[in-house]
Amino acid sequence: MSRTSEEELGRRRFQLGREQAVEKAVEKIRHAPAVDWSALEVADCTLLREILGEIWTCLEREKWSRYIFSTLTQQDIVDLLELGAGMRGHTLTCAILEEMDAVLSRKKHKSPK
Repeated sequence: MSRTSEEELGRRRFQLGREQAVEKAVEKIRHAPAVDWSALEVADCTLLREILGEIWTCLEREKWSRYIFSTLTQQDIVDLLELGAGMRGHTLTCAILEEMDAVLSRKKHKSPK
């Protein structure tokens, strides 16, 4: 197999892993007792998937595996959407990633002023 084919295969494996992780997380969120999924607009659901994908890309897999998506609340989702509102087409900053991690880890966090 050529070097280019191996690189492309590696990129595709990474992309598939990310998509699968995001879909599993979304399914857990959809069934979370404290989340009213039907109250979210389609654009919010799309943005949430993008946010989760970026988080998965930026964090260690061990940290991702510790998140318990089924315990998120509606406010947690709103917080994630607010934090990720300006990220479209951009990589997450370390500060925003830390804030998102705090939401997903269920830690108290403060927004920078």
